[in-house]
Formats: sequence, C-alpha cells, structure tokens
Amino acid sequence: MTVEYTIEQFIEEFEEAQTPDAKQEVMLRLLDSDIDLVDNKELLIEYKAQIQDLREQLDIEEDIKINDLIEKDSMELWTCTKSVNEFAEGSRYYVQIDDVKSKYIESFASSYFYIPDDIKAYVDNIKPLVWVVTDNGIGSLKYKVLVTDFDFSEHFNK
Repeated sequence: MTVEYTIEQFIEEFEEAQTPDAKQEVMLRLLDSDIDLVDNKELLIEYKAQIQDLREQLDIEEDIKINDLIEKDSMELWTCTKSVNEFAEGSRYYVQIDDVKSKYIESFASSYFYIPDDIKAYVDNIKPLVWVVTDNGIGSLKYKVLVTDFDFSEHFNK
C-alpha cells in the first residue's frame, strides 16, 4: 500500500525547508506527484516567489559579508594572468585563501605526535580553499566562487 502525497504534506515540507535549494526540492517532489497543479496554481506562484525572494536575500547578505571581508583586509587583490572560466586575463579579483591544513595542525598542536599516521597523511594532503570574488559590474552584488576545477597558481598572481 503506497501513501499518497498530499497538498498538505507539500505545504508542511515547503514551510519547514530552510534553504532555497531545499524548497526547490520540495517543489520538484510536488511536480512528480499526482497532485493537481492547476487547482494549486496560486499557491505555487506564491511559493516560487518566496524561493526567489529568499535567494535574493541570501545574495544580499553574501555581498555584505564580502564587503566586510574586503574592508577588514581579509582578502587580497590578485591578477588573472590566464583566462579561465569567468575570470578574464588582466582583470584583478579579490581572493581569500583559507589554509585549512594549518588550522588542523594548530588544533592538533599539543598532540600532533600522537595522531595516527594515516590521519597525519590525510591532513598533510589537504589543499587550501581558494575563493575568488566576482560580480557582474559596478553596482552589482559580489559573490565568491570556490576554485575547484583549475590550478589557481597557474592562472593568478599577486
């Protein structure tokens, strides 16, 4: 016996979802169900607008955080020396390098010699997280892009 997905379940799950992606996932579950979408069109339009508003609010908050990091000199200007992805050669970008390895080593400082070798080897191979700030022009919101698909040092220098 299968339990039928109801509009009430959808509403409850949507309201409980905390992030735009989680809310979007609930919307997709609704689309895969047998619930009549035409009867609930206004509700879906309202929820779609809520997702968009939440995304915009999170983007604004991220922009504020980035501006704060820039003002506190927690980011440095780097020059792109070879175009890659959305980064243009000759353009300057704010970069934040998060040296996770050093943070782990600091946290193990008093007991580093007592840590198993396989964990030490794992920590020794951790690479820094590199975030590059970009935007869509003057007056637009800034956002951070985590560099995962190219070697940062081959494309940027100070």
